[in-house]
Amino acid sequence: MHLDPAILIITIVLFFAMLTAYVAMRLKLPIVVAYILTGILIGPSGFAVIEDHDLVTRIGEIGVIMLLFFVGMEVSIPRLMEGWKIAFVGTNIQILISVAACVGLAMLVDMTWQQGVLYGFIISLSSTAVVLRMLQDSGELELPLGQNALGVLLVQDMAIIPMMVILSMLGGGEDVSVSAVAVQVVGGVAILLFVIWLMRSGRFHIPEVLLGSFEHRMMLGLLLCLGSASLTGWLGLSPALGAFLAGVVLASSDQSKWVHEHIGPVQVIFMAMFFLSVGMLVELEYLFSHVEVVLGVTLLVFLFNSGTNVFVMRALGEQWEPALVTAGLLSQIGEFSFLLAAVGLHVALIDQTLHTMTVLVIALTLLLSPLWHSLIKRFARIHGVYTSDRL
Repeated sequence: MHLDPAILIITIVLFFAMLTAYVAMRLKLPIVVAYILTGILIGPSGFAVIEDHDLVTRIGEIGVIMLLFFVGMEVSIPRLMEGWKIAFVGTNIQILISVAACVGLAMLVDMTWQQGVLYGFIISLSSTAVVLRMLQDSGELELPLGQNALGVLLVQDMAIIPMMVILSMLGGGEDVSVSAVAVQVVGGVAILLFVIWLMRSGRFHIPEVLLGSFEHRMMLGLLLCLGSASLTGWLGLSPALGAFLAGVVLASSDQSKWVHEHIGPVQVIFMAMFFLSVGMLVELEYLFSHVEVVLGVTLLVFLFNSGTNVFVMRALGEQWEPALVTAGLLSQIGEFSFLLAAVGLHVALIDQTLHTMTVLVIALTLLLSPLWHSLIKRFARIHGVYTSDRL
């Protein structure tokens, strides 16, 4: 019998995933690190088991969408809205500080201010996938610091659209369509109002005839998740935002338990694909030839993002304990920044070399984020400002 090459590839991927997961477990590192390391090993810079990175990335994006879908079913909207000041005001201040700092640094190193704006946008976005996974693993999602981090992440996800519009204008790209922006704004407001109406009226109900079998429930759960993501994506908004709102509606109808049971394992697979795709972006040859610069920039990003977030949260009245730990959570550069870097390359704000450097730094911050967060927690414990009963 002829062996399909795909079977061999899947077997190799599973082998490396299990190996790195075991090492991560022994070192008490999050499983996220194991997936990213697996991506490095099987990617073009490693053993080149998988060369179609675009396919893996597209599959991995479904994992991020499903993650937000499940978070929507777990989050407490009243508690989330209590932190509106940090989520809305704080996030916008943090973005402005990042842009101002990067513009100033760009002028000092003989880069253009437009490039400074690009990098300000890039470093201001944190990783929804990494942060939520760490919060779920540590059981801190329901704590105030977890709710604050979630609020910031959601606002950042919504900010990606105006960021792309601004970068298109700065790079001399195609004229921005006023009608397209209007559709995004009106559509987003309409969806939010519709979700609020469904939650308050309690009219959302799934007919029992659609829940008759395991297959029906699994297909329906995936349809609710991906269908809502497709709707917001069609409007030019973040697909993950649509999935999150669908999860919120499900939670308000008390029908979220069976969704967890039926499609939870599917979400694990897609999330693993996302982190594999991140690892595949790491170009080891470029890293080794520019290791001092890359690691220096990565450390600078961690320090700057942590410091900025602590400053903003303290300025908005947050206590040291949650401010410090939340800043450590949000210190990495997010997955949507890959998209911003691609836009910057497309509109000629940066060249291929800068794009390679940027992608590598983003991937390293995602890889090292759990370690950095652990160091922040240890620092907080040593100085007596982090205890679980105070958060």
